Amino acid sequence: MPEKEMQNPPNMWALAGVVVLIALVFAAATFYAATSTPRSSKDTVPAALPVPATGLVALPAPDHTTGTSLDDALEHRRSVREYQEKPVSLENLSLILWSAQGITDPAAGKRTAPSAMRTYSITLYVAVSNVTGVSPGVYVYAPGTHSLVPHLDAAGKDRLLQAVGQRQVFSAPVTLVMSGNATVFRERMPSSDDVTRHISLEAGHIAQNVLLMETSRGMAGVPFTGFNTTAVDEQLGLSGNNHVVYAVTAAWPIDR
Repeated sequence: MPEKEMQNPPNMWALAGVVVLIALVFAAATFYAATSTPRSSKDTVPAALPVPATGLVALPAPDHTTGTSLDDALEHRRSVREYQEKPVSLENLSLILWSAQGITDPAAGKRTAPSAMRTYSITLYVAVSNVTGVSPGVYVYAPGTHSLVPHLDAAGKDRLLQAVGQRQVFSAPVTLVMSGNATVFRERMPSSDDVTRHISLEAGHIAQNVLLMETSRGMAGVPFTGFNTTAVDEQLGLSGNNHVVYAVTAAWPIDR
């Protein structure tokens, strides 16, 4: 009997060791899964504005089978401020907005234009003056649903263009106005000390994508600032850390 009692302690220690080993393996596996699993689009694409359940203008799927080559678009892209009185089709508007912020990787929420740490702090306001099948007004482009969310009516659109003031917006069928949300950026990158530069770079990426897409379809536009941002912010209802940073037109040039 004493010999059997002496054998129990080693067996108990061995069992405890196995339990600890299993716990360590489980903890390591849980940590690896949490750190290696790609973030969902919900995590990586913070919504700039809430999207209402109704009132959306659905855009057709982008048709990538038409248009010139990238080389040709790069060679022929020019800043143009004089436009034809010709509407933009819904198909072309779809391509332009997709090139600006379209989702290219639904699982990760990645878009056509790069953004620092995938903050996607730019909201794209679409001032529609002459688009086939779309009522004049100001809309917000919703990348997740590839659709337009009504924001201002036709009168509001006219007030916005008056605030922008530059002559090309009064003849352009479409003017894209970009706002940058510094709060969204700081939530994702709290240690960054150069928020304005990152937001401006993202707006520049978007504008170049738009201009190249326009050129590839025989269209043209011009990127610009030089407007009263306070007045434009007021017309769009922006406040706090969300301000207009850039704009670009989309139209048919007179010389084409």
